[in-house]
Amino acid sequence: MKITRNQVIIAVIVAIVGFLLVNRFMRKPKKVETAPAALVVAADLKDMKYQILNSPKTEMYRSGDSTSHTIAGTILEQAIDVIVAVLEQPEIVRVGNSLIASKEDADNVATMIEEVGKDVAKSIKDTPADKFVQDGPNIAYKALQNSLKDEVDKTDTWFPIAQRFVAAHGSKPPFKLDDNRKNMVKNASPGEINSARDGIKKLIDDDFRR
Repeated sequence: MKITRNQVIIAVIVAIVGFLLVNRFMRKPKKVETAPAALVVAADLKDMKYQILNSPKTEMYRSGDSTSHTIAGTILEQAIDVIVAVLEQPEIVRVGNSLIASKEDADNVATMIEEVGKDVAKSIKDTPADKFVQDGPNIAYKALQNSLKDEVDKTDTWFPIAQRFVAAHGSKPPFKLDDNRKNMVKNASPGEINSARDGIKKLIDDDFRR
């Protein structure tokens, strides 16, 4: 089966979001001192789900007067349920915490993700209601493209994280980088960092043109 670039991007986003959820909730005080960490995470996420949906604690979200809210709310509900099921696996928590061990790095990645989300949400809110059905998806898609590129421009934030990640995991599958390639990342010059930035931005542009 051929893996497309979109599938890779989606997998990376899901992995990052899952890790950030683990990292954020694992730093909260445990509600029950003897409870397994994964169960604490699951309980926190379930509480968050009910707060987001503004719903009583039921597995069947339904809106009284909006069919679209019923469908969208159910999609959100089930997405959180799937994430909860994944994070109830202790090995996932261990691996997630090992990928980005630094709290500062995790917070920086979280901030970048939040900025992208805010930009896309703003583009949707700013689209006139009478034009949203026709133009809304394209406007949101363009906002996502531009916001991702804006975050890629912040090389002083993400490249050091990439350097630490490569140093810790670059030689492991699926990367299997040799020492020369790891050292190239470790000792990258400003020009090489800018080239990496431009390459990623081109990758984003090429993918969004499809």
